[in-house]
Amino acid sequence: MWVYTPCVMRRFALLFTVSLCLHAQEALPPWSRGMLDIHQISTGRGNAAFFRFPDGTTLLVDAGAAANGMELANAEPRPNATRTPGAWIARYITNAMAPDPPRLDYALITHFHPDHMGGVTPASAASKSGAYKLTGITEVGELIPIGTLIDRGTAFLPPPDDAMWKNYRAFIAEQKMTYAPIRAGRADQIVLRRDAGAFPSFEVRNVAANGIVWTGTGHETRTIFPPLDSITVAEDKPNENMCSIGLRIRYGKFDFFTGGDMPGIPDAGGPDWHSVETAVANAIGPTDVHVVNHHGSISPASPHFLATLRSAVMILPAWSPTHPSQDSLKRMLTQRLYPGPHDVFAVTMREPAKLSIGARVEQMKSTHGHIVVRVSPGGEQYKVFVLDDTSETANVVATFGPYTAQ
Repeated sequence: MWVYTPCVMRRFALLFTVSLCLHAQEALPPWSRGMLDIHQISTGRGNAAFFRFPDGTTLLVDAGAAANGMELANAEPRPNATRTPGAWIARYITNAMAPDPPRLDYALITHFHPDHMGGVTPASAASKSGAYKLTGITEVGELIPIGTLIDRGTAFLPPPDDAMWKNYRAFIAEQKMTYAPIRAGRADQIVLRRDAGAFPSFEVRNVAANGIVWTGTGHETRTIFPPLDSITVAEDKPNENMCSIGLRIRYGKFDFFTGGDMPGIPDAGGPDWHSVETAVANAIGPTDVHVVNHHGSISPASPHFLATLRSAVMILPAWSPTHPSQDSLKRMLTQRLYPGPHDVFAVTMREPAKLSIGARVEQMKSTHGHIVVRVSPGGEQYKVFVLDDTSETANVVATFGPYTAQ
């Protein structure tokens, strides 16, 4: 436990406390056995989340490094431009695990887009072996050993000549690690590696991938995509975002969900099955914390998804000037879908997005910083920490909670 001096304290009727540290900042207290730590890392270039499970098993979900193009306008890197996103992710993990040596028992790529796995540019450095370029997950894997790498497999693949895809496959071929495609519906693929018997209430469930969605019963799944030869309109065919992996992490009463870029509200005239969020929500039900799908763009955070999950905390992995859309943030914040906290924490919200959204930004709990969810041993309660993403020290700038798990 530590003390903030000075701090402003406000107690809400909804049984949680907010501590905003106005001057003195302290480092996040270290993880200890029995805790579940979830770190949504801010790099300004895409998604990356580091997990430390109750027994010390580690998982990285995504390692984004958006390459180039107009999406990088007004998107300065965090903490700064002295290192690449992959290098910053590796350093963050190293610091979070200190004094233990950094390691990743698992790394998982939700889908094959640069802001989730790393794009290749002419400036990308070569690996030590020269077999592949360093970007996103390939750079993290060069710096920190990965035990098992999981992705969405071989369905609906990118074009074979895609530079990012070729680089990723070269990385897999070169590295000495286990590779496995995701097995949707299973809860025995990502498991506690060090002391599973001590934490029987902990589980990682593979909820969705490639249109295959867990039903909520046993390991049963169903396919929500129709046969490809029955789709006559080209733009209706499954796209990369629809194929995103979704994971539910459960620890006692605490539930967490992350789902890459899976869509919620179909485009005008699109088929209902485009809403992957609907099938996922029906399977997982109430959830304490979730990562907002597709950075809070136009289609995610559908009313059905939000009302079914009823999350007290939503982590918004924004990094582009278009994240989030006005409508999706409005849906996240409205009390009309469900009562209780609707606490939204953005990783890197750009000034153009703030100006576009206007006063509703003031309803958010934070608009930039690494977001850490720390679940207490047993999963009864959790806190949310906002860490400074402008410095590698990543000191705590605000604390929210404790929240009580549903």
